[in-house]
Amino acid sequence: MMSRHLFFSSLTIVALFNAISAFQRPTASLPLIRKHSFPPLPRIHSPHLTVCFAGENETDTNVSDEKEKASDSSKRQMLKFAVPALGIYLMQPLLSNIDNSFVGRTVGSAGLAALSPATLCIDQALYLFSFLSRATTGLASRAYASNSSDGAGSVEAARDAASPALTVSLVCGAALTLMYAFRTPALLQLLNVDPLLRTSATSYIHWRGATAWAAMAQNVCLSLFMVTRDVITPLKIISCAAVVNVIGDALFCVWPIRGGCGGAAAATTCATLISSFWMVAALRKKQLLPGLRVPKKSELASLGEFTGPLLAITLTRMAGFLNMQRRAMTLGVTALAGYQLSMNLLIFFILFGEPLSQLGQTKLPGLIEDGNAKEAMATLKSILLLSVFAAGAVGAAACLTAFLGPGLFSSDLGVQAVAKGAAPMLFLAVAMTIMGIAIDGAMMASRDFGFMLGTGIVSFFVQAKLLKYCGSVQAILATFAVRLGSYTLFSVIRAFATNLRIHKTAKQTR
Repeated sequence: MMSRHLFFSSLTIVALFNAISAFQRPTASLPLIRKHSFPPLPRIHSPHLTVCFAGENETDTNVSDEKEKASDSSKRQMLKFAVPALGIYLMQPLLSNIDNSFVGRTVGSAGLAALSPATLCIDQALYLFSFLSRATTGLASRAYASNSSDGAGSVEAARDAASPALTVSLVCGAALTLMYAFRTPALLQLLNVDPLLRTSATSYIHWRGATAWAAMAQNVCLSLFMVTRDVITPLKIISCAAVVNVIGDALFCVWPIRGGCGGAAAATTCATLISSFWMVAALRKKQLLPGLRVPKKSELASLGEFTGPLLAITLTRMAGFLNMQRRAMTLGVTALAGYQLSMNLLIFFILFGEPLSQLGQTKLPGLIEDGNAKEAMATLKSILLLSVFAAGAVGAAACLTAFLGPGLFSSDLGVQAVAKGAAPMLFLAVAMTIMGIAIDGAMMASRDFGFMLGTGIVSFFVQAKLLKYCGSVQAILATFAVRLGSYTLFSVIRAFATNLRIHKTAKQTR
């Protein structure tokens, strides 16, 4: 049964791969201009003029060939980075859907309903602190590029720039672990979770919360790999951890232990520990592992330039998810289970856009600081064009999965009906979000945090108003599509109207 879901995912990856590859190839209907397609130059009986014309023709051709080769090379580099990075970012939501499948099949709709507030408490808290990994990407990528003498990048500078973020992530992660250990019942009561679901939800939160510190540190470590353009090493690590997770799900949920929600969380906890320690070992081997130390005032100030605005932006986005969750909890257990299924599909498929965001965050900062407006805007256009192809292909795959494959996650016909009904809105929500994620990376590269926050706050209040009138899961997803669509539209207009704030950012860094 799980093979059908993997089949849809494979189709989406192939479609995205083909879209990126197609962008590299010249259009077949347009004739290519080759060196010998020009008519021969007329003979002029002056050796000086003949040499001059011939040299000019040869020089223009060589320059054109060099530009074409450089453009093709740049797109190939994007492809080599984006495809493995896609696998990394898809792994965690894929595992969440596998957890849903095991829980839905062994516990039923009540188990899926319990996972909804439980994953909200865990995943949204981790998402809240995602500003640390994003700040790591911004700070380390600038340090990696600006302190390089040979164009290869400075490993030492990137490592030092990431040290404050890693230290802060471990401290915040430990605080989260303690909160989950002692305050989970109060947290579920605050969310007004059905008392019948609290036991299963508490078990899930306790297991996942025990490794919150490892998950947060792993995100910072992953950002360092991305900055240095190494996507193969973390892909291998995450893939092996995923295998451990699936085996753990089978052992802890099916046989010999039927642990339900707690069993699925225990499998995820084991996989998180393995991947985190393995990633630390890989960074140490590459001499990229940041040291743990009390950050200096200057380092905290640099980190604060990113973390302050990014934290505020993340809070507004997380508040939107909370509002959606609260509205879904008023629709009943069956609708809530269907909402949980739909949201896990949403989270899984929108991460197809994350490599495009990473491209913007790692490639654009150096161009912006150098004031290279032409190449920066060309890179942005390439990323946005790829996002359009990805949005259509991935959105269609999400819609088909929700319409044809809900039986993979639940045997309850009512839950399946909710997921099928939400399929069209899921397509729209996924498509809008992928394009939003792509432009998001460019906006962060240009440090246009004020605009991102202002637009996010306005769209948050618009969605909150619309949610009051929602009486179904598809209506809730429609408000999410409206929110992300408006953010994407205004951000694209802003990016092109201001040229990514290139001149302003270049002056500030100098």
